[in-house]
Amino acid sequence: MRRRMLAMVPVLVLALVTSTLAAQLEPLVRGWEQFFEIDWAGGQRGTEPVVYGHVHNTWGVPARSVRLLVDALDPAGNVVGQKVTWVPGTITPGMRAYFEAPVPAPAASYRVSVFAFDWDQAGGDVDHR
Repeated sequence: MRRRMLAMVPVLVLALVTSTLAAQLEPLVRGWEQFFEIDWAGGQRGTEPVVYGHVHNTWGVPARSVRLLVDALDPAGNVVGQKVTWVPGTITPGMRAYFEAPVPAPAASYRVSVFAFDWDQAGGDVDHR
C-alpha cells in the first residue's frame, strides 16, 4: 500500500503543476475601462523585449498603486505569458503616467489591462484589489 501511495506522488505533483500553469490571471477590478485608458506598444530596451505606454486616469479621483496585467499573445490570440507590473506614482484625474514592463520573450502581440489600483480619496483610501 505504501509503495502505491509513493508511486502516486509524482503524478499528483505533475497534476498540481500543470493546473497551476494553466491558470491565467485576470484583472481584479471588473469595468476598469470606465476609469482608465491605456495605450501601449511592444519594443526593445537594449536586447530585452518590453511593453511600454501610458495609463490615462479618466476618472475624477487620483489613483495610486496602479498595477497592470500584460498578456503576451500568440498569433491566434491565445495567452502564452503574463506579467503584472507597477505604474509609478499617483495618477491624478485627467493625467497619464508612463509604464514599461520587461516581458520574458517577444510575442506576436500584447494586451494590457488594469489589474488593480487604489483610489486616493480625502478621508481614506479605497482599495481595488
